[in-house]
Amino acid sequence: MALALLLPLAGCQSLPLLRRQTLHVTLALSPGMEWLSADFRGGRSWTPLLKAFARVHPEVHVQFAVVPEANLAKELARSHRQGLGPDLLLVRAAMAKELLEQGLTSVMPRSAEVVATVASLEARVLHAVRTPGGLTGLPVFSQPSLACYNNQLVAEPPASTEALLALAAGGQPIGLSADAVGLWWSAGALGARQALLPLLTGTQPAAAQLEPDRLAIVAWLSWLRQAAQQSRVDLASGPEELAEGLESGRLAWIPCFSLAIPRLERTMGKRLGVAPLPAGPGGLPTPYTALRVWALGADSSAHQRQLAIDLARFTLDPGVQRGLALESHVLVPVNRFAAIPVASSGRLAALAEAQQQYQQTSITGEILLATARMTRILPTIQSVISQVMEGVISPRQGAEVMLKLELKR
Repeated sequence: MALALLLPLAGCQSLPLLRRQTLHVTLALSPGMEWLSADFRGGRSWTPLLKAFARVHPEVHVQFAVVPEANLAKELARSHRQGLGPDLLLVRAAMAKELLEQGLTSVMPRSAEVVATVASLEARVLHAVRTPGGLTGLPVFSQPSLACYNNQLVAEPPASTEALLALAAGGQPIGLSADAVGLWWSAGALGARQALLPLLTGTQPAAAQLEPDRLAIVAWLSWLRQAAQQSRVDLASGPEELAEGLESGRLAWIPCFSLAIPRLERTMGKRLGVAPLPAGPGGLPTPYTALRVWALGADSSAHQRQLAIDLARFTLDPGVQRGLALESHVLVPVNRFAAIPVASSGRLAALAEAQQQYQQTSITGEILLATARMTRILPTIQSVISQVMEGVISPRQGAEVMLKLELKR
């Protein structure tokens, strides 16, 4: 928690008649995104929320701490033993479920105010936090992946995987991630999404589906191998390396996470273009989307617990949701009464289209991917992808390895 940064609520003045209080909030950064901790913790993104909250609770300071998701459970367990855990946590939906099972967070109470707030949520995101024991938290916003490009080098962002490779063949350097999460979008575009779902969710595939799944995975891996063979395609280790390549001008096009857009905007200015990821012969891309959830800490007093619930509920106010989208240009509202104001920004329009792609290509199970299973199988998936792209093994051999993983519960 040494990374904690005290953020005074916007608009607060000296309040001698009120007892100053602190609400402790922990923000968990997804693996590979630790380099964006400053953007996640500070910046203008939280301004609409803090202003709205300050109008009702002017005596409260919100203290943010950023913790890498990989360290979160360990940090929480240690602070929980001392009774000093945070009041509120912002985590991915799957992580909220894991933390609740470990006793490190608390379910949302079934109070009238929480029930009223939940009624405004989209059914898809609400399903992600529902368990037999109660809600693991309140969904806040989504962060989809998109395409980022240098608009001085790329006049028209490629709308298809064929156009993307044609862009590279024409001399413009493009970047692709060598990690599985960063390449997930291409699985949909190449028709392998459905074939990979049993692997990701741990469900048993039907015997009759094994051969179609094999062919679909082979086709996807073959495209990745073809892309890697092009001299103007740069394989990066992850999102940070891709962002640095775009910032420096070494790359003209990359897949990017919406969370990286503020940093890219600071360094690139008007050169930064944002667009949906390209479709392909298999259909729409499958942009990776992180659903962020407010989870309640396990150590709050009754008063602190109520303040945490108030802050979570304020985040879901339609006006605040719209303000977060407008201020950040990276957050997608989950309140069904807070549509993205696409007319105000081409970047917001790209975000809205990316979210629509996700909604059209995902199924309920995808949003509930278990953190424990992904931790176990992701190294093997990434190894297969890297070996195929580097020519160590063939796409068919890579598909066989993945199918064997599917058959292991």
